[in-house]
Amino acid sequence: MSEELHLPARRGGRREAAGGDNGTSRPALAHLFWWFMFAQGGVIAAILLPVHILFQGILGPLGLVRVVSLHNPNIIGNPIVKLYLLVLIAVPFFHFAHRLRYLLVDFGVPAAKRLLAQVVFYGGAVLVIILTIYVLLTTAPTSF
Repeated sequence: MSEELHLPARRGGRREAAGGDNGTSRPALAHLFWWFMFAQGGVIAAILLPVHILFQGILGPLGLVRVVSLHNPNIIGNPIVKLYLLVLIAVPFFHFAHRLRYLLVDFGVPAAKRLLAQVVFYGGAVLVIILTIYVLLTTAPTSF
């Protein structure tokens, strides 16, 4: 006597009852992108940012490790360093925007579910990326 597991359909979602849609439903790619950016921002905020702060902000000034000064144009001009700083600064803002939006949703703020809230929160993260790119491109010329 085996029972089959039938997953209930979600309202407005992608999952239908077992065998109900014959593969015609499409995943929400925009939602997938924002979740990916949220996850990557969380990883960077949890792992890379504390290590960077530990070395550059604590151990370096104490003289325990040798760190590179970002005032050196040869260092800040390196495209790998610029890419690292872009990822270190910009990607956690997507994590922050997603967490803040869903915090408001959990608090019961109905406006947080609307498209305008998504534009404000995720648009703010995009603006931080644009600003970060601008600052990184204008501070020092890129050199190899």
